Amino acid sequence: MMNDLIKKYKHKIMPREKSVEELIDYLRHKTDIVEIATTALPESYVKLMIFNIIHCLRNEKFAIPAHEFNFVAYKIIRNHRSNPYYQHDYAHLSDVQGDDFIFVIFETKTGVIHCNSSKLMLELRIEQGVSQYDYDNETLLFVDYLSSLEQYSNGDY
Repeated sequence: MMNDLIKKYKHKIMPREKSVEELIDYLRHKTDIVEIATTALPESYVKLMIFNIIHCLRNEKFAIPAHEFNFVAYKIIRNHRSNPYYQHDYAHLSDVQGDDFIFVIFETKTGVIHCNSSKLMLELRIEQGVSQYDYDNETLLFVDYLSSLEQYSNGDY
């Protein structure tokens, strides 16, 4: 499976990993967003997200402890620009004072992205790109990137 993905996509990729700031700009151009505090999200979700970041591939090279994470979170305003995301399944946060919305959280030191919309998450991951090192060495992060390309091209979101 891994070799099939590499054969299928590697020649189509220009290695370059975008910064969190570039991804936020990308998000602003696709949708209308408003910055929110992570406290606007359920505490259980934030705790699970922190656990996942501590143990994810992206944090392996940084080994940043949880108390040093820096989060920037955005709510996707529901309107005609965001309609393609609200039309697809997304994780509903019914315990957030009845205000159900799509959100994106960036951890700025590791570049980890969390989003409750699978479609938007895949788009952001693809836009984020892959580093030259990961591309050249066909690392697990590179294979994860290829997997995102495959999922998106198959409409698996």
